[in-house]
Amino acid sequence: MSRPVRDIVGECLRRERYGLIRPLWTEADDDSREEVRRRADHLIRLLSDYGVDLVQRNVVPPAPPTSQTIIANQVVGQPDTMREVRAVDGKFAIVAVKAGAATVEQTFSLNEAMLNEGLVLAGDPAAKTIKDLGRQLAATAAIYRLNAAGLGGGK
Repeated sequence: MSRPVRDIVGECLRRERYGLIRPLWTEADDDSREEVRRRADHLIRLLSDYGVDLVQRNVVPPAPPTSQTIIANQVVGQPDTMREVRAVDGKFAIVAVKAGAATVEQTFSLNEAMLNEGLVLAGDPAAKTIKDLGRQLAATAAIYRLNAAGLGGGK
């Protein structure tokens, strides 16, 4: 069954911005989807203005990443150090790799990260006591954005 390009682009825009969230696209009401469809229409027009046309093909959507390393970023001011988010033993790890030597900075499950997110949203002072919570939540956002949540085993 073929879906309209504007729906596909809309769902992708939403997923790129927020990650895989509920309600899923198919579960959202039509008013919510229409708001994102308008953004998709705008992006499609902008692309067209630059000579880029979207062509729909019948293909299988991309699979989640299979590599242990989900994302890697250069650490600012440290040209020999990368920070990676990895799937390790049913959890996720933030790993600093300096000159080829890996050091695990923290490990967490998505459930732990979601509980910590709740602390932040509730303004709970306990959130300030969690070491490197910003990194953990940034890693969690990347995990969802890159469709890698399943690599953590859901624990």
